[in-house]
Amino acid sequence: MRSLGRLLALGVALGMVGAALAHLPAILQTEYELERPEISWALYGDMPEGSEVYTLRLTYEEGFALPMELLIPHRRSLGDFRPAYAVVGPGLPAPTAGELALLPRAPPAGAGVFLELDDDGERLVIFESFMRRMFWSTGPMALALEAGDFEIWIWSPDGIPGEFVFGMGVEEDFSGGGWGKVFDDWSTYNY
Repeated sequence: MRSLGRLLALGVALGMVGAALAHLPAILQTEYELERPEISWALYGDMPEGSEVYTLRLTYEEGFALPMELLIPHRRSLGDFRPAYAVVGPGLPAPTAGELALLPRAPPAGAGVFLELDDDGERLVIFESFMRRMFWSTGPMALALEAGDFEIWIWSPDGIPGEFVFGMGVEEDFSGGGWGKVFDDWSTYNY
């Protein structure tokens, strides 16, 4: 019975570590400098007024295919909340006049823009297995970026308040230590 208890404790510990390391979590400020943008992040934000614009700043030393997804908790109170995001920086297409009118501010001179408005009629609903929650999603996608300085803007085009999670990046980060021997037999439990 004691072995079963230890196995259960190990399973819970591995589950907690897996959940914690699937994305490094961060609570966003409206201006946020994202160090190590190549690792996997879950960035939590709240727009209590609906007029906030979150700005993530990130720099890539070399080209990078950035996967990202904007998630909104699947709750009745957030049914009309449809935040948008834009990736702004070098090597992206020049924005059209229509896109410029939709952005929360003008991009810097020479910067291109990728714009995701999440304005399709039907919304994608997903079950996020680490957080064990239902979300509306803009849909996962990856954007090929050049080396350089980028910003990601997240805002509510309709001015509706709400909460969101912006997931991005690809690499898991097992540095930082403190895990003891948890990963000694990782291949046995990593499925």
